[in-house]
Amino acid sequence: MKKKFLKLFLLVAISLLISLWVGIKFFEEDDDAIHIAFVGPLSGDDQRIGQSMVQAIQLYLDNINQLRSDQKIILDIIDDKNDPNEATKKAIEIVKSNAIAVIGHHMSDCSIAGGKIYKNKIPAISPASSLNELTQNNEWYFRMMFDNNLQGSFLAGYAKKYLIQPNSNISIIYTNDVYGADLARVFEKTTNKNDAKDGCTKYGCKWMLSLKTSKLKQHARIRQIVNELNTNQDDAGLIFLATQAPKGVELVKSIRDAGIKNRLVAPDSYASKIFYTGFKDEPKEQKQPGFYTDGIYVSTPFLFDTANKYAHDFNSNYKKKFQEELPFQAFYAVDAAIMLVEAIRQANIQEQELSKNRGKIQNILANKFNTPKQAVEGTTGLNYFNERNASKPISMGLYRGEYLLAAYDQLQEMPHDEKTFDKRGQVSIGNKSFHKNDVVYTGVQFSEISDFDPNAITYKLKFYLWFIAKNKELELGNIEFINAVKPIVLGTPVINETADSKYLRYEIEGYFKGNIRSSVLFTNQHTLGISFRHSNLNRTNIIYVTDNWGMDLTNNLKESRNNTNLFKDKAWAIDDFIFFQSIFKEKTLGDPKYLKSKNSNEYEYSQFNANILISNNAYFYHEIIPSQFIVEFFIFAIVMTILLILFSYKKNISTKKLKYLWFIQIILTVFLLISIEIIGGKIIAGEWFLIKIDINKIQIILTIFEILWWIIPAIFFSIAAERFVWMPLEEKTGRSIPNIMRLLISTLIYILALFGIIAFVFNRPIISLLATGGLLAGIIGLAIQMNLTNIFSGIALSLERSFRVGDWVKIGKFDEGVIVDMNWRVTQIRTRRKYILSIPNRVVSSSDIHNFSYPDNKYWLLCSIHIDPRHDPRKIEDILINAILSVNKGIVKDVMPFVRLESIQERSSNRLISNYVIYFKTENYKYKTKVLKDVWERIWVHLNQAGIIKPIDEIKSFKGTSALTSSKLEEVLTTGKLKNMIGG
Repeated sequence: MKKKFLKLFLLVAISLLISLWVGIKFFEEDDDAIHIAFVGPLSGDDQRIGQSMVQAIQLYLDNINQLRSDQKIILDIIDDKNDPNEATKKAIEIVKSNAIAVIGHHMSDCSIAGGKIYKNKIPAISPASSLNELTQNNEWYFRMMFDNNLQGSFLAGYAKKYLIQPNSNISIIYTNDVYGADLARVFEKTTNKNDAKDGCTKYGCKWMLSLKTSKLKQHARIRQIVNELNTNQDDAGLIFLATQAPKGVELVKSIRDAGIKNRLVAPDSYASKIFYTGFKDEPKEQKQPGFYTDGIYVSTPFLFDTANKYAHDFNSNYKKKFQEELPFQAFYAVDAAIMLVEAIRQANIQEQELSKNRGKIQNILANKFNTPKQAVEGTTGLNYFNERNASKPISMGLYRGEYLLAAYDQLQEMPHDEKTFDKRGQVSIGNKSFHKNDVVYTGVQFSEISDFDPNAITYKLKFYLWFIAKNKELELGNIEFINAVKPIVLGTPVINETADSKYLRYEIEGYFKGNIRSSVLFTNQHTLGISFRHSNLNRTNIIYVTDNWGMDLTNNLKESRNNTNLFKDKAWAIDDFIFFQSIFKEKTLGDPKYLKSKNSNEYEYSQFNANILISNNAYFYHEIIPSQFIVEFFIFAIVMTILLILFSYKKNISTKKLKYLWFIQIILTVFLLISIEIIGGKIIAGEWFLIKIDINKIQIILTIFEILWWIIPAIFFSIAAERFVWMPLEEKTGRSIPNIMRLLISTLIYILALFGIIAFVFNRPIISLLATGGLLAGIIGLAIQMNLTNIFSGIALSLERSFRVGDWVKIGKFDEGVIVDMNWRVTQIRTRRKYILSIPNRVVSSSDIHNFSYPDNKYWLLCSIHIDPRHDPRKIEDILINAILSVNKGIVKDVMPFVRLESIQERSSNRLISNYVIYFKTENYKYKTKVLKDVWERIWVHLNQAGIIKPIDEIKSFKGTSALTSSKLEEVLTTGKLKNMIGG
C-alpha cells in the first residue's frame, strides 16, 4: 500500500514540476528578447504622465507579444525624475544596456541632455518634447509631435485671425525655462510686438517668472504680475501663458480669483490632466466645475473628440485595466512604440549585433517612414517623420467648463500642390499655409434599441441627433447614414440660434446594420450604432467632433448602461458607448473638381460614429488561456484532474490536504472546461478539421456546455461543504454530523443549480418552481423545525466555543454546574447537587452564559462584612487583606486583594454599622465553597485577634460570585461554627 501511494505521489510531483517548468518557460523573458527602453518621469510633478506612458506602452507590447511567435519585445523602464542631470546619467546607462531603441524623454531639457549621449549610438523617439534644438544636428533623435517654432507661430497666427481684433494688444507671461522662453520668443516674434523688457507698453504687457528662485519668491512674483495685470487689464488684451502646466495652475488661479476677464491662450502643456485637475480641490471649482478653465484656448497635438477608432478602442482597453483615462502624451508614446515595432519587423534583427541593429532601426526611422505613403497608422493618425519631426497637425482646443473640446475654427495645413482649397479660408503662418475647417459639435442620445436580429445584426434605433456649429450657413441636416438598411429622411428639426452658434436637433427612427466584434465560436459580441457623413461637404470643409460637454458623457453613459429599458432584448448587455470621428473615403470617379489635386483618385469625408458595444458575456473567460497553448493546457488539465481525484480518495488523508486539493481541483476543472470549449469551437468552426455541423447541433453543444457550467460548480460546492464545514466540525467536536444536515445542504445546492439552468440556460420562468419549492420546503421545515433549530444552535455553539466539556458554567436561570456532554440536540450539566441537567441547544444559544473556566480557571470572588464604624477603616482594611493572604490554598496571591467601604447604615438598634466588601482572586470554580469557608475562618481569626469581634444576636450576610454578581452562599451560612461570629 505504501509503495502504491509513493508511486502516485511521485507521479503527481513530476507532473507539477513539468507544469512549473512550462510556466516558467512561458512567462520568463527570452534570452534573445528585444529590449526597448522607456525613460521618463516616474516620480515628481509629472509622475502620473510617466506612469500612464509606461502602462500604455506595456499594454500595447503585451498584445504584440501574444501575436509574435519569435522574439518577444521587452520594455525596460527607467526614471529620469524630469531632471536633466539625472537624464544624462540614465542615458549613459541606456547606451550601455542591451536596449535597441529609446522612447523618451518627456521634458525638453531632459531630452536635450539625453540626446547628447544617444547621438550616433542609439535611436530615440521623444513622445512630447517640443524644443526646436532636439532634432537639429542629431540624426538619431526623433519626435512624435510638433516643435515650439511651429506651435508658437501657430498660436500667434490663430490668435490674430480668430481671437482678437486687428491691432489689438497681446500680452505674454512666460517662465525662464527652455520650454516657456522658446514659446514666448516665437509667439512674440510672430505677432510683431517685440519688446525685450518686462512690463507694459503700447503693444501690451510682458512678464517673466523665474523658476530659479525659491517657491516663496515665485508666489510673490505671481502676485505682483497679477496685480499689475489687474491695473492694466484694459491695455493687456489677449494673454499668452507660456509655462508648463503646474505653474499654469498657479497663474490661472490667481488671474481668475482676481476677477480678470482677459482672454487666455496657452500651449499644449495646458491640455494635460495635470492642468485641468489642478483646481479640483478649490472651493470655487467644486461649486462651479470649470470655473478656472472655462474659455481658455489651448493648442494640442491630440483631441480625444476628434480621435480615430484606434485611439478610442485603445483608450477603452486601457480604462478597463487601469480605471483611468489616457493623457494625450501617452497616445504619442504608444505611437512611438508602434513605429519602433514596425521598424524592428523590417530590420531583420540579428543576435549579438547590438550596434548594427541600432543602426538599422535608425536608418528605417529616418528613411523608410518619411512620406504619407510610408506612414505607420497609430492612435494619433498617420505617423511619419519630416526631418525627424513627426508631421502632425496642431488642433485648437477650447475649455468649455471643465471639458477640453475642439474650438469651432480649426486650421489644416495645405499641401503645396493642393489646388482644391478655398483661398478665402487660407491663413499663412510663417512659410506654411493653412485652410480653415468648420467644427460641428455632434451629439447623440439613444432612447430605444429593439428588433435586434443577432444573425443578420440588424436592429431598430430611436435616438436624438443634434449639431452645433459656428458657421450658420452650413447645411447641417444634409447627411447620409452609411449603415442604414434603408435611406433615412430627417424630419423637421428643432432650431436655436445664438450670437455665435447654430443648434439643430432631430428625432430619428430607423433600421440599421451593425457588425460582429469577434468571429470566434463561443463568443457573442457585436457593434451596433450609427455612422454618417455630410452629403456634400468633405473633410476640407467640416469636421464632426463629439459634443462631450453637451452629452455629459461620464454621467449619461453610466445612466444609459444601467437603463434596462434602452435595449429591449434582455439576453444582451450593453458593454460601452464609443463616439468618434473617422475618415470616409470615396472615389472621385472623374469629378473635374478634384482633377487638379495630387490625390485625385479619392477624397475624404469626416464621418461621425456612435457605436454601442453589446455582448451576452457568456464566454469572456476564454481569454484566460493563450490560444497557442490550448492543447498543452487541455492535456495537462485532464491528466492532473484524474490524478487528484484518485489522490482525494486515499485513506487517512488529512482534512487540511483535502482543502488544498479542492482549490487545485476546481482550478484545473475550470481550465479543462475552457480548453474543451475552445478546442470544440475551433473544430466546429473548421479551423482544425473540416467538419460541417448542423446549426441545430451546434446549439445543442452550446446548451450542454452551459449546463455543465452550472452542474460542476454545484458538485464542487457540495464537496466544499463536506471538506470545509462538516469534516472540520467533526474533528473539532469529536461527534459525527447528522446525515440529515449533509443531505439538506447538498440538496439545496443542486436545487439552486437546477433553478439556474432553467432560468439562464433555457430562459424559462422559475416563479412557479420557486413557489412549489417554497411550499415543499415550508412543509419539511415545519416537520423538523425544532430538531433543525437545535442542530444549528449546536453548530453555532461549537463554532463559537462559548464553553467546553469540563467548564464550570451558569446558563440563564438554570443551576450552575460543570459541562459533561455536548451533542447536536442538548447540552448536559452536572450541578453541585450531583444531578444531570439537560438543556436544549436552542435555549442555551439564546441564554446568558457565565463561563467560570474561560479563558482560564481564575476568577474573582467577593464577600461583605459588617464592622462597628468606630474602628479605623485603614486598620480594618489591613486586617482583612492579611486575613485573605493567610489562606493556604485557593487564593491567587500574586494579585493583591482589595477592600472597599461600601456603606454605613443605621441598624434597627439605633446603631450605625459599616459594610465592608472584600475582593480577592481565586482559582478552580469547583472548590468555590471550600475557599469561601477558609476565607471566612481566617477573617474571623484575624478580627478576633485584633479585638474587634464580639458576640451579637444578628446574623450577617456573606456573598461570593465569580462575576461579582452571584447569589448568596447558603452552604457557608448553614454551618453552626460560622453563625453569630461577626458583629458591630
